[in-house]
Amino acid sequence: MIKNFSFKPAHITIKRGARVRWINKDSAAHTATAINPRGFDSGRLGKGQRYTHTFKSVGKKRYLCKIHPHMRGSVLVKR
Repeated sequence: MIKNFSFKPAHITIKRGARVRWINKDSAAHTATAINPRGFDSGRLGKGQRYTHTFKSVGKKRYLCKIHPHMRGSVLVKR
């Protein structure tokens, strides 16, 4: 969830192949964008919009909001 200009929870652990869904609950637009340029990018999400990404490789995937770069999170993908 994206709420109060933060990702909640900001850090999660999942199994490889799992999907993560971000839902923007703020009135401001946000993105969920991988710091790794070959990662994922939700594009601009308005209030109530959502984005889902399936994580196919293991490792720590850090991400941020391109509009508000102080908003950061990570997904730890395990086997």
